[in-house]
Amino acid sequence: MSYKRVELYVWWTCNQKCTYCMEFPNMERKWKRKVTKHEILKDLIKYKKKGYNHVTLLWWEPFIQEVFYDSLKIAKIMWFTTLVTTNATTLHLDAQAKKYLPLIDELILSVQWVDKDLQQKISRTNVLVHWNEVFENIKKYWKGSFIKSNIVITTDNLPHIPELVEFSHKHWITNIAVTYPDLDEEYYTKEHLLESVAPKYSQVMQYINKAVDYSYKNKLNLKVVDIPFCIFSSNKREKYIKMTDDYNYENRVKISDELYSDNTFEDKPIERTEVLPRERAQVDACNWCIYNSICWWPAKAYKNLYGYSEINKITHNTL
Repeated sequence: MSYKRVELYVWWTCNQKCTYCMEFPNMERKWKRKVTKHEILKDLIKYKKKGYNHVTLLWWEPFIQEVFYDSLKIAKIMWFTTLVTTNATTLHLDAQAKKYLPLIDELILSVQWVDKDLQQKISRTNVLVHWNEVFENIKKYWKGSFIKSNIVITTDNLPHIPELVEFSHKHWITNIAVTYPDLDEEYYTKEHLLESVAPKYSQVMQYINKAVDYSYKNKLNLKVVDIPFCIFSSNKREKYIKMTDDYNYENRVKISDELYSDNTFEDKPIERTEVLPRERAQVDACNWCIYNSICWWPAKAYKNLYGYSEINKITHNTL
């Protein structure tokens, strides 16, 4: 059976206000109606008939959404493999974890912090993630097949990236992604991006190098995401490139049905330009780079933050 995945939204709110999140325009939008379990059922039936067998239930924090539990139950009854990304703010509660975790096959945890001060600074709330209790509950109740830690780089947590990778590993997670954030200058302003969100690519690499070395030593499946290839250390570039989602962009392909729109990709092939990440810029150096066809290039907003002086073409002679 071929892998076919659909993404369904269960609502558009979150209990955190993370400094790097690009979804606030959607969360602030006044939606005309709520998503209901009947709509979820209708869409799952539609996609099941088309051969879909995986469903991602979105967002932005699904565990606080009214229809989320029913959506999970319906998906499991229909034999969908369920995937959920969560900030884990409620999973320290035993009753919550016992109720939801057995229905989730694939679990992605957002791990941007460990200590309380950093957590509150990045999340811009007093909502805490009690990580020790969260992992205890995952051990007790989760019976799924895939678990991953996703670490979004910010200005504040950058020095802690190796520590966050090690923290995830110590809690038996071997699938880890370290991701450079999407940059939305129009919404957040240049000042906010510089202060809280977007360190320079070159500054990031010293911490990525430490995380990669730790991952190789401990045989972790580490992904380094959304960083132009020419920023990678020249002596490790070939190794690093194969650790990115960019190297095989089909990993990012997604089919979306946002419930408020009839606009779906259906079964037509998805072009590379339609796949995340959004808002990338191909500069002159990229046109002459041997990795032009697989590298995502820098973010468009990056030019206004730092310029493109770090972006250099890579040829066979410069490998």
